[in-house]
Amino acid sequence: MKKIKAILLMAGASTRFHSNRNKTIYQINQKPLYLYSLDLFYQHPKIAAITVVCHQTIIDEVYETIKQNYDLTKITLVEGGKTRLESVQKALNNMVSDVVLIHDAARPLITKVDIDNLIEQSDFFSCGSLYHPIYDTVKQTTSKVKTLDRNELKAVSTPQFFTQPLYETILKASDNCKNITDELQLFETNFDIAFVEESRKNLKVTTLEDLEYVNYILTKNNIYKIGHSFDFHPFAKDCLLYLGGISFDVGFGLMGHSDADVVYHVVAESMMGALEMGDLGTLFPDTDRQYLNKDSCYFVKEVVKKLNQENFVIENIDIMIYLEKPNLKEYKSIMAKNIKKLTNCNYINVKATTLEKKGLIGTGEGIASEAVVLIKKVI
Repeated sequence: MKKIKAILLMAGASTRFHSNRNKTIYQINQKPLYLYSLDLFYQHPKIAAITVVCHQTIIDEVYETIKQNYDLTKITLVEGGKTRLESVQKALNNMVSDVVLIHDAARPLITKVDIDNLIEQSDFFSCGSLYHPIYDTVKQTTSKVKTLDRNELKAVSTPQFFTQPLYETILKASDNCKNITDELQLFETNFDIAFVEESRKNLKVTTLEDLEYVNYILTKNNIYKIGHSFDFHPFAKDCLLYLGGISFDVGFGLMGHSDADVVYHVVAESMMGALEMGDLGTLFPDTDRQYLNKDSCYFVKEVVKKLNQENFVIENIDIMIYLEKPNLKEYKSIMAKNIKKLTNCNYINVKATTLEKKGLIGTGEGIASEAVVLIKKVI
């Protein structure tokens, strides 16, 4: 299978934006502009890794955001160059890939459908780009005024793709390519290019007015759903205890048909609740032997697949664990990282509390967990 990696470009100085802040870190829905694109690439099953190329003035801020919310084994940050060409080359120096997708972080309206369609074309072409048709009358005004045939014109955007070995070969053989404005300029003379029409206007934010338009598009059709789950498992002797993907050898575990990871159970079931899919036993009945002693991460993965099939993404998950022992102080952050990997959700919170020796949990009869999830429809 061919390897596909992505480059997210945000190394420009935003001089045309007329603001003291870089446009790619402006927030919409409490989310920096660049994260709308990064999330799509990060969650895409065919994209193996992403290199984010940042302007020197924002690289520290971007690194802190990514470090807190993403798996750094899949994302690399590099400082950009003085030109687009230099920035792309810095990214390519840090990767080896069959196909490379390049995208402007200032285009947050990119959709998964567009990425899918572009990747599909990489099976047949060495390079390609998204585009949108031109509907205005276009006139060439150098020397004699001339009306151009708009049917022969395309306004290209990003992502664009190319095969990395071919790109590097062409670049070495090219002269005067320092001021290219997109990567297709290296290919357009001698190679067929795949042009894929955008599913919606993929505007590049250049001015404050553009930002207002993008803000409207990204917020006007928000569809959110909330799911909740509570689960309790009594103790079982002489087995491992599983919580949030961590195994504890403490002389007891939890009773259950699977591995009884009560944390993973509520994460999966809360997502099912948001999707109106019933409870955990609806999809994974305890009468089915294929789930006997099953690692509960399987349940989370399967529900995430169904969620993605319905074009939902997970915005955040809040989890509470009720237990007297063991003490989870050193393990909550590890559980959160485990759940992030399973769900591709960047905002996970794991809490734990005792019941002050009261009730079933307080008297040491078992452990309970509770989760609330917020999911959003991707339009």
